Amino acid sequence: MSYRCYNMTWTLQSRNIGRAYLSLAIPALIFHVLFWVQVATHRSLRQLSMLWVYNYLFTDMLLLIQFFLEYILRTSLPYCISYSIFNTFCVLEAYTTAYITVLEAYMLVCLNITRYYLIVKNFDIAARYPYILVLFNIFLYLFGMSLLLFQVKLFRTLVLHRHPHTSNCHLQYFNIRTQIGNLFIVLLIPIILNCYFMTLTTIHVRQSRQAVRAQHNKHSQLLVQFFVLYIVWLVLWAPNAIVSHLITDNYPSTYTRFGSITCTLCGPLIFMFIDRRFLKVWKKTVCHIVRYGRPQRQINPSTISNELRLPKFPR
Repeated sequence: MSYRCYNMTWTLQSRNIGRAYLSLAIPALIFHVLFWVQVATHRSLRQLSMLWVYNYLFTDMLLLIQFFLEYILRTSLPYCISYSIFNTFCVLEAYTTAYITVLEAYMLVCLNITRYYLIVKNFDIAARYPYILVLFNIFLYLFGMSLLLFQVKLFRTLVLHRHPHTSNCHLQYFNIRTQIGNLFIVLLIPIILNCYFMTLTTIHVRQSRQAVRAQHNKHSQLLVQFFVLYIVWLVLWAPNAIVSHLITDNYPSTYTRFGSITCTLCGPLIFMFIDRRFLKVWKKTVCHIVRYGRPQRQINPSTISNELRLPKFPR
């Protein structure tokens, strides 16, 4: 019985690129851990209104875990592995990036819509309809999964492919119509929706300058936060998605992937340093660290010795 060997080990050039990825992924993981520690230890941050923010950063965390797993496997696996092992890791590698791209694109749309209703309509969806918000969150995960599975298993428009030069596994499209259709669903529709709701929100914030100053500042801060987050996502993440959808040769994605990993690094920093809620938490944490780090001087009570005799004054 013949046994065919499959190789997932990176070439020397791919190893060097992988080390460069690692130099970005390690600080990104550190900032994500710090972010989630703050959320876990402070009840004020665990709010349903932050659901889409936490989902977005959770998908970033999944991408980092997938990369570390990929790096370990491609630098430590033996040269010859069985087909079952190869296919499992190859499917995980190819599907994860495509799946997370769909999730993050529409999670940003959901975050934008909820903030539009909060700022423009003064309607808090998380407070009014919490169960619907959670159910829609679950539906979004199922939507991203079904979008890939239907194309691969049912319509056969996607096929798992291993690049001959980089050894990376990716999903390859059969024709240009499928490529453009997927790009339209994954990127163009979310971009159009986000631009539309961001424009409406910006116009409302500019026209409501006469409102209560504290409320206006809060709305402006939320708008700036989302604007920075979305620009970073478009500049760093979107090029990798475009390359993977339009270019059959997956070699350019080895360079656009630098942007997607850098995007995972910027995500928690944007919320930790722009969102006032996280700034307050960080200030409290720093104050506690400084307070406990200072050496405390212990002041002992003064006592009078029995041997000390007071002088007697004449009456």
